[in-house]
Amino acid sequence: MVMLISLSMTAMATSDKMGDVDDNGFVNVADVTLLISHVLGNECDINEWAADINADGLLNVADVTGIIRMILDPGSQIDKVTITANGVSFTMVYVPGGTFMMGSTPATDPDAYRNESPVHEVTVWSYYIAETEVTQELWQAVMGNNPSKCQGDPRRPVENVTLFQCVRFVDKLSALTGKVFRLPTEAEWEYAARGAGYSRGFRFAGSADVDLVAWYYENALDSPHPVGLKQPNEIGLYDMSGNVFEWCQDFYSSYDGEPAVNPIGPESGSDNIIRGGSWGSMAPLCRVSFRGMMPPSESTGYVGLRLAMNY
Repeated sequence: MVMLISLSMTAMATSDKMGDVDDNGFVNVADVTLLISHVLGNECDINEWAADINADGLLNVADVTGIIRMILDPGSQIDKVTITANGVSFTMVYVPGGTFMMGSTPATDPDAYRNESPVHEVTVWSYYIAETEVTQELWQAVMGNNPSKCQGDPRRPVENVTLFQCVRFVDKLSALTGKVFRLPTEAEWEYAARGAGYSRGFRFAGSADVDLVAWYYENALDSPHPVGLKQPNEIGLYDMSGNVFEWCQDFYSSYDGEPAVNPIGPESGSDNIIRGGSWGSMAPLCRVSFRGMMPPSESTGYVGLRLAMNY
């Protein structure tokens, strides 16, 4: 590793073109990151903002150290907060704000659906999102009941809940803990599923191989599974692909292609967004850009929720 960094620094000193790995006209920490990830076989999509790992406004050796740790141990640099409600603990993961390209097209992903385009630039501010889907155990502790169709293990995700039930759950959890919980927006959901500023450009949340990160039709054996058993994504989130679809707060609408900051969807609509695919879904529905929809008054054993929390 020392030899690798030494070689890249020599390239920077002798030829700007040689050291400018991302071909943006600058030779800096972002280029070192791309070089290291390429040699390790962990391709990543990193930008100037993401390269400043310690968020001190500088790109230097401290960031290179953090980047190496991040590549070798995804999620190791991410801040997490554990919260307890009526004896049940869960973890919220900090998502540093940033800008990403939301959506997909058949030109870049043969499984992309028409409603995933046009791809457009979206900026989100910092927030927290739950490490796992809300479990039956947590729902029971907060609401005093378990509406799930597939019971038997309290660590399974809660499902068979309407969006309206989820809003009541979120409000009650907020009152119990003194935190401001809510459902994620669709943009926040996709940004987090892609790995935020640590994204490596995977089709699924954490891997190009769906079996490593998702319980879906081919491997779930006709039921959801306890949360957190599959490989997490780049920022340590589990089951963003598969297990159960997750409600988002946005009403469904087509993308208009315009750049947006903290988009929240239209003011009204007949369906809300659901994201992530489920234990009953084929692999293409578990991709990070797939957009599902369902009336907010309906419920199914394929749909649950994941918490977001204001930063």
